[in-house]
Amino acid sequence: MTNMPDRSALVLNLTLAGQVLLKSDLRSIVVPDGAEGALADEVLLAQAAPEAAELEYSRLFLNPLGVECYLWQSVYADQPRLLGPAHHSALDWYRRYGAEPQNAQEPADHLGLLLLFCARLIEAEESAETIDTFKREHIAWAAQFAAKLQQEARHPLYLALARDLQSISAQTI
Repeated sequence: MTNMPDRSALVLNLTLAGQVLLKSDLRSIVVPDGAEGALADEVLLAQAAPEAAELEYSRLFLNPLGVECYLWQSVYADQPRLLGPAHHSALDWYRRYGAEPQNAQEPADHLGLLLLFCARLIEAEESAETIDTFKREHIAWAAQFAAKLQQEARHPLYLALARDLQSISAQTI
């Protein structure tokens, strides 16, 4: 198990990365107190002039002609199916801990939601075994997503996000 400052830093990184993935409006992202690193810096820079980063968010994640990087775990499964097993498994995890996604229309296996929930598990000081199980079941694919994001991103904010996600995927609790 890592020491508490590392756990605190991981919670901040998970929280910020989760927000960046969930919110196309950069002005609505709250950089947590104590968050450091390239992603926090890039969010603050992008908030000052958000247009380019918001266009990039749309191109990467919302493009009706075909997104570059899918935000849902289900898409990365052997048999991709939106609202499939990964969605239901994530929903079970959330409900077990008294959480319910605020947007019922958003699949529960959205990477932003998964990262925020993982931060919640760490903050609640759940056992390393519980957190590792959740990461294995729902965060492991983030490395694949991060590699795709690293290839496709054109804005420094999303390149920093890709690097943070690669680091998060590699960390143990």
